[in-house]
Amino acid sequence: MASDDDDPAALFRAAMKDARPLKGRGRRVERPLPGRVRPPASEKPRPAAPPPRAATARPSPPALDPAGATGLDRATADRLRRGRLIPDARLDLHGLTLAEAERALSRFLERAQATGCRVVLVITGKGQRAQEGRPAGGRIRAEFPHWLNRPSNRARIYGVRAAHARHGGGGAFYVMVKRPR
Repeated sequence: MASDDDDPAALFRAAMKDARPLKGRGRRVERPLPGRVRPPASEKPRPAAPPPRAATARPSPPALDPAGATGLDRATADRLRRGRLIPDARLDLHGLTLAEAERALSRFLERAQATGCRVVLVITGKGQRAQEGRPAGGRIRAEFPHWLNRPSNRARIYGVRAAHARHGGGGAFYVMVKRPR
């Protein structure tokens, strides 16, 4: 059986017996759990290999919302808001059908990630036309957030924000592309 002189915890407690806690902090004493006996140092069991982890799906990232600058840190959001970041590439979706625009966006994001683009500009257009005396929003612009949040596209991007006026304003969006793996 080992003596108290061989036990590091006992040596530490002996060295710290006169120590006082700092003002405003409580005293924390480490006590063994009840029912557990610490084996002597010479008889320590070998640590068991951890059980194999079941393959778990990664939690899906939060949905991106162009109106709220989702996924961006504050400095990047500010630089985008002020128009200080220049897009590496741009895609104009004017004149395309919804299906064509969705396919074009997916291919564009795939190419942008493969070529190392970090900030891309996607122009959806404002799409405001007068219908029965009131403005109506564009269909591509309305579907754009849903397309970004599709799993294949969401895996490629980490943030989105409405563009600065010099890059298209309310009819365009900055999309932040992840680095290729």
